[in-house]
Amino acid sequence: VLNVIIDRKEGDNFIGRTEYDSPEVDPEVIIQATPENKKLVKIGKILPVKIVSAEDYDLFAEPVR
Repeated sequence: VLNVIIDRKEGDNFIGRTEYDSPEVDPEVIIQATPENKKLVKIGKILPVKIVSAEDYDLFAEPVR
């Protein structure tokens, strides 16, 4: 579980970064913009997320409820 700041929404995903990462330099944290997640995830908000998978440069997460 990591704290993530949400930077933007792209298509069907919210894009954020951990408190340890710089924008446009480090890996992104991707959270699917499901109807349930849209209630919890807001641009500019810091929230705890659980990392559920990873690819070469990106992490995929779900908000901690």
